[in-house]
Amino acid sequence: MQQKKTYKLVGLFVIIGFVCFIGIIMRYAGNQLMDNKDNLVVMYFEESISGLNVGSSVVFKGVEVGKVADIKLWANLQEGTFKIPVIVAFDPKRNLGEKINKAKMSNREVLNRLIKKGLRARLASANLLTGQLMIELVMDPKVEAVFRGSGQYLEVPTELSPFALISQDLEEVSLRESLSRLGNIIEDLEDNLPQILENTTRITEKLDKALDRNSGEASQSMKSFNSAMEEISKTSRSIKNLTDYLERHPEALLRGKEK
Repeated sequence: MQQKKTYKLVGLFVIIGFVCFIGIIMRYAGNQLMDNKDNLVVMYFEESISGLNVGSSVVFKGVEVGKVADIKLWANLQEGTFKIPVIVAFDPKRNLGEKINKAKMSNREVLNRLIKKGLRARLASANLLTGQLMIELVMDPKVEAVFRGSGQYLEVPTELSPFALISQDLEEVSLRESLSRLGNIIEDLEDNLPQILENTTRITEKLDKALDRNSGEASQSMKSFNSAMEEISKTSRSIKNLTDYLERHPEALLRGKEK
């Protein structure tokens, strides 16, 4: 019985030692990667990076070329501003310059050339269900290269993601003014709708009398037309109620109506 307990203790110590050994190796490999500045770049994003984590993928043309190594937060106490540098570690096994030039270049040299030609970084969705993000590298020379770092690492300029661009456009639109104009149009329609319906009813009555002699189906069609016009009146009232609600709760356009 005592011998079995001894075997268990020895096995437990072996497992603990193996786990510690693996941890040391991974830490050493990570430090080696972080120490090699040729494979490190920094990016500064102007939008929320919620969903971007250490270990998130960095892709170019659909190929993973690196991962997010660190995310820092720097505060400027004098100006009251903040910077969030995202440190990216490129895979040292994937030399970006092997297929670009016969002379083998480091990733840093390749990135310098690509940045001058329009290489930009932007956030992209990695998983729509969980909200996880990744970094996508794109060639977009139309976007001006803006550098915000101190020069410690090679900096890849960034651009807004498509979702951020849509949000920016929505913020620039005067929602209140647009809803006010729509409300005025609906009010004018409601003011003139009774007269329109009255004239339409007279016309349809005359048509009913003229067509009643020839076809009962035509008379039924005119009655259906009258019903349709009444539905239009109801719809206009519903639209007016909708615009009133959106004017009081404009956030419902993005979040939906609260239950």
